[in-house]
Amino acid sequence: MQNRGMRQGFYTVLKAGAKTFIRVPENTEIVPLQASGTAPAFFIIDSFPYFIDVVELLGPEQPVMSLIAHEEMVMAGHYTIAEEAARHVRTILKYQPAGPYILGGCSASGLVAYEAAQQLSALGREVGLLVLFDIPNPYYMREYSAVRMSLNSYREDLHRLRVGEIPGWVAMKFQGLINRKVNWLQHILLGADGPKELLTPLEVRIQLARKYRPAPYSGKVLLFKRYRELLGRYLDPQFGWGEVVRGDLDICPVDAVDHLEIFKTESDRATVARKLRQRFDETIQLPDAGADRNPSHPMQGRTS
Repeated sequence: MQNRGMRQGFYTVLKAGAKTFIRVPENTEIVPLQASGTAPAFFIIDSFPYFIDVVELLGPEQPVMSLIAHEEMVMAGHYTIAEEAARHVRTILKYQPAGPYILGGCSASGLVAYEAAQQLSALGREVGLLVLFDIPNPYYMREYSAVRMSLNSYREDLHRLRVGEIPGWVAMKFQGLINRKVNWLQHILLGADGPKELLTPLEVRIQLARKYRPAPYSGKVLLFKRYRELLGRYLDPQFGWGEVVRGDLDICPVDAVDHLEIFKTESDRATVARKLRQRFDETIQLPDAGADRNPSHPMQGRTS
């Protein structure tokens, strides 16, 4: 079991190359997914299903540290992406006083990693590589209205309709969108006094991540992204990051269709691990990177 987004109390880690299930104490700030190795650590905000298998493919010399988002901070009522990033930056500097720093994240956690990289750079620290796992620029996507996104996602239905049926179909979909917004507001306003539960910490975090507007970033970014069965602005080959990433933007495609399954297949895990290994070695400028690695290590997959 690997937690997704908010801390669930348990992590799967690698100890001596073997997967081990551990319980995370309440005040834990960082969890070594793999503590051994002499290379600079890869700091990932939280983790993701099957990511531990990617860590295993990276080899025993690559430390990987998971930074934990604390639920009490999210639910305090004044949570921001910048606030969480600042906490993680303090943890990173405590664990590794000098750069270059390598960090990344999946989904909403990737936006926290983006903000953390900005803050590290503002402190004069060298960020060698920022890794975004299947994360679109939320501001770029938000410019594409929910109505237009809905229309685009149902384009096959529209093709089957006669011209005179289209206005009624659009009205029906628009009413459904309004109903969902009303239900969401009731969910927020009723709170504990209403029939529904309050938003979970993960839901709060995701909602705020959707409102996050990334500032321009001049560092190196590696973006893993799906490319199949995408719609609307998700078809943008750079996932909207081309407008804000001023440095090197390296894009590596993965075959997964589902956002939550980008590490699920062996082929995608191998693709991700091989690309990470390549970029990690470039970042730390090892003269003969990979020379001592096992040549039979199962890291086969798509070349980006």
